Amino acid sequence: MARPKKSRTDKKEKIIMLRLTDLEYDNISTNARRTGYSMSEYIRRQVFSGNVPVIVNISVSLEELQNLTREFAAIGNNLNQIAKHFNMGGIRSKEMQDRINSCLDVIMEMRKDVARLAEGMYGNFKTPGK
Repeated sequence: MARPKKSRTDKKEKIIMLRLTDLEYDNISTNARRTGYSMSEYIRRQVFSGNVPVIVNISVSLEELQNLTREFAAIGNNLNQIAKHFNMGGIRSKEMQDRINSCLDVIMEMRKDVARLAEGMYGNFKTPGK
């Protein structure tokens, strides 16, 4: 059985040509894919409504999130102890500097872990040229 013919008012006969950079094209095509629309339909909806919600499903194992949450809590506790030490007039010592550096190292490693977890959904987080 053949598809029914569209009425004259439903036919899309007018064409608009648009030039894009590679980055612009990639952004539009990624967003269109995430919405489930074709690129034409996505652009049409953006033009007429100004906003097409992009639905992003994030899936991360609960265990990984719990581990990261525990680590963030431990780091926050350490930083609070350091802040309390300095606020009470504590002297900056080699030991204190080592604790601060240790916390910063852990935070940077956790940042990499979070980026790794999210990379599958959002692409590469590395800054171009670095």
